[in-house]
Amino acid sequence: MTSQHAFGDDRRQIFYLMSDALRLLRAELAGRVRSRSLTPALIRLLFYVQRHPGCRQVEIADWLDIKPVTVGRMIDRLEKQQLVRREDDPEDRRVSRVHLAATAEPQMAHLEALGALAREHAFQGFSPRERDALLNALERVRDNLSTDRALLARASGSEHGR
Repeated sequence: MTSQHAFGDDRRQIFYLMSDALRLLRAELAGRVRSRSLTPALIRLLFYVQRHPGCRQVEIADWLDIKPVTVGRMIDRLEKQQLVRREDDPEDRRVSRVHLAATAEPQMAHLEALGALAREHAFQGFSPRERDALLNALERVRDNLSTDRALLARASGSEHGR
């Protein structure tokens, strides 16, 4: 029996579909990594730093939707594994910038390959056209919500929209 509400079948709601898909995709990647030293959250942090070299801890926290102090602990763990490094910001002594360490390159290549396998599994049975359509639609959803979040953050005076 399906649950019906004013908004329709719960299983067809964007929130539930995206949440379930993301949870399952993360579990797929975590199952492929099978590493106690790299949790799914640490992997996400590494990929963010790879795409945004020199980012600040607060930017990472905003993207991961967790507190900066938690990100600080995560960065500490990754520094001990020699996967990231902190550099002082030359313009603001209070800020450090996060970069991938040179020793992270083989690990990142391995994670990227595992991520590609997880994506292929997720897109199994999709035509190239269907993949593109889904990715384009998700980009539009992201862009719509990112714009709204930024506007709300400015209106409330919050730097991070929280």
